[in-house]
Amino acid sequence: MIDYGKGVYGLNLLLRFHGSAVWKATIPGALAAILYLLIAYLWMERDQDGDLVLPFNHPYAIGVFVTSITFLIVFRANNGYQRYWEACGAVHHFMSKWLDAVIHTGVYHLQCDHYKTIKPPSYFDYPNLNRYNLKRERECAKDLEASTPVAARNLRNRRRVEKSVDFVKSERKRTKAKAIRQESCHDFHRCQSVKHSHRLEGPARFDGNWGARFPDDPFGPRATHYNPNGEDDEKVALLENDIPEGFASTKGGMTPALFLQELAHLASLLCAVAMCTLRNDMEGIENPLDIYRVGEPWPDPDPDHASDEVRAYAGHKWSLIKNLKYWCGFSRTPTARAREYASRPMPVIGGVSEAEIAFLQKARGPSAKVTLCWHWLSEFIIREHLAGSLGKVGPPIISRIIQFLSDGMIYYNHARKIMFIPFPFPHAQLSAFFCLLTIFVIPLLMGQYINIPWLGAVLTFLTVTCLHGLHEVARELENPFRNVPNDVPLLTLLAMFNESLITMYSGYHPDHFWDGPVYEERGQAEWEQAKAAKTRLNSNPVELYFEDEGISNNTVGNVSKPQSVDAGKAVVDSAVAELQEMIKKQSEEIERLRQLVEPQNGPDTVPLADNKPSVEGS
Repeated sequence: MIDYGKGVYGLNLLLRFHGSAVWKATIPGALAAILYLLIAYLWMERDQDGDLVLPFNHPYAIGVFVTSITFLIVFRANNGYQRYWEACGAVHHFMSKWLDAVIHTGVYHLQCDHYKTIKPPSYFDYPNLNRYNLKRERECAKDLEASTPVAARNLRNRRRVEKSVDFVKSERKRTKAKAIRQESCHDFHRCQSVKHSHRLEGPARFDGNWGARFPDDPFGPRATHYNPNGEDDEKVALLENDIPEGFASTKGGMTPALFLQELAHLASLLCAVAMCTLRNDMEGIENPLDIYRVGEPWPDPDPDHASDEVRAYAGHKWSLIKNLKYWCGFSRTPTARAREYASRPMPVIGGVSEAEIAFLQKARGPSAKVTLCWHWLSEFIIREHLAGSLGKVGPPIISRIIQFLSDGMIYYNHARKIMFIPFPFPHAQLSAFFCLLTIFVIPLLMGQYINIPWLGAVLTFLTVTCLHGLHEVARELENPFRNVPNDVPLLTLLAMFNESLITMYSGYHPDHFWDGPVYEERGQAEWEQAKAAKTRLNSNPVELYFEDEGISNNTVGNVSKPQSVDAGKAVVDSAVAELQEMIKKQSEEIERLRQLVEPQNGPDTVPLADNKPSVEGS
């Protein structure tokens, strides 16, 4: 696939030769222009006005002929584009279906009894947490409010790097974000707002909690892509993405679960063999598999951008020779295609064993090879399910995995249909025949309208090049899997598929680990405290206020038992004023209890105690 950018008026596209339909169509265009010049100087005669004219002067028949050829070519080009787009959709469909089946299998495997001690806590086991006003938000918007424009700009610059889905490779930007974080009081990982301080959270498990799987490990807790025993500098390095292998890394001293390794290998092998059979329809030529090296740069979809070693092995070391072969149509021979496939093998996670290659070579035909890999993967999943590796997930749910695998085979055969069944020969032959006729017909048509030789040659060249260019576009797109470089980038898609499989090694969600009993105990204590406060407020809100302010019981007794109505009125007035000021400053809990503090005998009276006279309030 040629990945191109949109330059000024598309001028950058004109410089590409390999894979271009325009340059390939210039040969028939040049031949037609030369033929026009020969007709102009050897056959055309001058009339009474001195203009060059043909012996016959009836262009309409030739015009109808050219119009018919145009419809014929445009129909084939449209059909070729439909085949190309259908092939792209079929490839993405079978990759998606197989990936769904494998990821579901890996998820079900994490629910088996072997991981009972490392699973995150379940919300089902702690239903009472819902009444303690807890939240599961990761960030608090209130804490990200900047007070000045400069602080807002620094915050945006920091989040552009630290909250980017993709790792920012610019060392300058990462250093700047780190400096802003050290100078700023904002913390993206901890909400400082009092109003949103009740969060259900726990320490992040950067190892997916694999380190807790073997508590009796003599070497201490070990994980795969993360070292639980590491120092703080190692943890920061993980956050800065210094491990190119990602989740497949063994930096933590342990390899991923064997079940997940085998599952990823079989799925990768199935997809790799399927793509090998799509790009190759010839038996007995090289079509190799390779080991997938996690963390390497993505394979470039354009073979012209491959390394010098790969291009040399494919016969593309010299650009001039490569372009001449493509220009003359010699780049699609079986030998050239075999060298192209051998230079870019399909990578498989974990590589391929000699026994697997022996079995694949015994399977005759592309469909049989893919079916063999599909059989290996399906049998492995069913066998492990019957053994208990998929936990207590019900058989109807497991059947969906087999359904996804079957759907993937359907879409693979859709892609195989496009690759194996060519564009119908009668139409292809008809298009090729009449395209060749345009080389001879277009000059005659131009001779009827143009009597200036150089202008007629130019228009003939452009017209024939356009028609043959459309025909070349149709030929390039009719088989999207083998017409390099205008093919579907199977190698790049397979690398993305393999990286998706590697994510199964990540374990559980890092933020799903929290201590349920601790939160229940804390929430129950706050619950009981709130109930006690409500009871006391119902009995005597003024006395509760004095206790919260640290006033002694003797003082409260003296205040609650005034010697006169005026003295009691003054005390109550002061207490009510201070109580109202306190209510304004309190948080959500006092807001909830506001109605309990209001007087029960009307807006102008406050009961001081039982059997005491009421006093007017100001």
